[in-house]
This record gives sequence, structure tokens and C-alpha cells, in this order.
Amino acid sequence: MRNYAIVCFIFILFAGSCTKNETISSANLGYSYYPVDSGWVKIYAIDSIAFDDNNQSIDTFHFLLQERFLGNIMGIEGENYREIERSVQTDTNNIWEPRNSYFVSKTNNNIQVFEENIRVVKLVFPIGNVLSWNGNHYNNLGRKTFFLQNINKPFNNGDTTFGNCIIVQEALANNAIEEILVKSIYQDGIGLVDATNNYVNTQRAGKSGYKVRQKLISFKYP
Repeated sequence: MRNYAIVCFIFILFAGSCTKNETISSANLGYSYYPVDSGWVKIYAIDSIAFDDNNQSIDTFHFLLQERFLGNIMGIEGENYREIERSVQTDTNNIWEPRNSYFVSKTNNNIQVFEENIRVVKLVFPIGNVLSWNGNHYNNLGRKTFFLQNINKPFNNGDTTFGNCIIVQEALANNAIEEILVKSIYQDGIGLVDATNNYVNTQRAGKSGYKVRQKLISFKYP
């Protein structure tokens, strides 16, 4: 039960220097870095480590995350959101078990992800014109600067090489108090292919927090 609670906690939180070395052509504004068409099905491998400074324990977890892109839902202000249905599968259970959904709004100017009643700006269009933006522009959590990096560069996750990728760094800190790294890698025509979400507190007797890696292992679009 304790391990299950930790996995749920990590799953909810996971929810992810700049140089303008290349630009996107005017004919391609970068919308295909985050396709939201209904029918997409993506499966990710999730590997996580949970640190507990109370008993100096380290727990590791591995499971599969499936995302199914469903139909549109209209918001209270008339905006359209694409519903992304989530389910997970563990090594000991071959059944996909439902988890919380999230919602995506794609406008001419940006991609907004709405999850756990928090809206975050994940990408800004045209890709390459803006190298940093406030990811928390539509919520009250305070400014959080996202940085766009490595435009149209290949990315290798250790198993697969993806071409024409961009990296969005959402958070970075490495000091005597904490180790934080949140970044997402998107491939043109596919969307999110890799994400890191690390929040570790190091100022106590032992580490507390978590490290999560999300890797795309398969996808299909009918």
C-alpha cells in the first residue's frame, strides 16, 4: 500500500542557457511538435526512484503509461480542450488500469496543458521565435520561466534516436539544498518523446523526493 501511494504521488506530479541556433521556416510554425488529433495512442515507460529521509529508504518503480487522445471538450469560456485519457500497466499486471485524464488546448500561439486544476503553457508558437516564456501565465503559482533549447536537433534516449527535436527546460537547480531538473523533449510530428522530472531535497540527513524518467516506446495514429 505504501509503494502504491508513492507511485500515485509521483504520477500526479509528473504530469517535462538558450541559444537560437536554428529557426523554423515561416511555412512551419511548429504546431506539429505537439499534435493533438483524436486517435493518437502513445505508450511510455516510466522509471522512478523515491527517496525517504525518515527511514533512509530508496524505492524504485517501473510501469507503463498509456495515453489515448479522445474527443474535444468545451471549457467554460468556450475554448476547446482535447481530453487525454491515461492508464497504467505494471510488471505484475497486464491489465491497463485507468488513471486521471488531463486536457490540452492548442491555440495559434501556444499549447496549454490543464491538469489537477492547473494550466501550464508547454510550448509557444512559432517555435524558435520565443526562447523563454512564463509557463505559469494562466495560473497563480508565480512566474516560472521555461526555456526552449536545441531546436531541430536529434535526441537519443539510450535506445532510440529521434530526429528534429526540441528541448523545453521547465526547471533547473543544483545546490546544497536541492537537485531539480524538469525537461521535456518533443519530436516534430510525434510530440512528447522523453521527459525528466527530478525533485530531490538534499539538505537533511538523507535525500527526500523523487526522480522520474518518461520514455516513449511506441505510438500509433490511425
